[in-house]
Amino acid sequence: MQNIARRNLLYAFGVVSVTPLSLFRALTALSGTAQNSDAKTALDTSPTSSRSAAVAKPGENRYAFTSEKVARRIHCKVTTSDSRGSCSIFELAALPRYGPPRHVHHREEEWYYVLSGDFLFEAGCQQNHLPTGGSIWLPRDLAHCWANEGTTAGKLILMCQPAGFEKFFDEAAQVPLYSQNPAELQKLHELHAKYGMELVGPPIFPTA
Repeated sequence: MQNIARRNLLYAFGVVSVTPLSLFRALTALSGTAQNSDAKTALDTSPTSSRSAAVAKPGENRYAFTSEKVARRIHCKVTTSDSRGSCSIFELAALPRYGPPRHVHHREEEWYYVLSGDFLFEAGCQQNHLPTGGSIWLPRDLAHCWANEGTTAGKLILMCQPAGFEKFFDEAAQVPLYSQNPAELQKLHELHAKYGMELVGPPIFPTA
């Protein structure tokens, strides 16, 4: 009677004796559940898994510039959409003694890599002569300009951070970059202001 009462008491508290076989079956079942759960987690597709790589072939433009002239000279390799706004990346072709006027970015930071040719970068009060393989990081709010100082065409890789600079390049094609006409100069200043920039000086080499 005492043994029966004790067994009933153990059942009441959920404490029952188990045989080795039943214990093995229970552990196997638990292990299988855990493995299935881990496999489901590993194969779970989150929103980021649906993203795809941004591939650009030689000479390919991932941004549809409205100006054919710009599209030939500037190849956008990573667009704002590709990077979800983090950066834009370009391959720039520069003729000898060509470069933009001195300017300041209040929005973007820029990184240039010389793909081919010899370039002169003026950043603040410093001049930097960069051959093929050279690079320079330009933080925002630093006045700068650059030019191809070689005798043949050169190429640069430009990364702008954050993204969006492809839109400036597209609009800049509609305004003469080196015009001395007051009305056109005003449009050029307004365009730079629209994209958080200022024109503060002439290009490195005089233009006709």
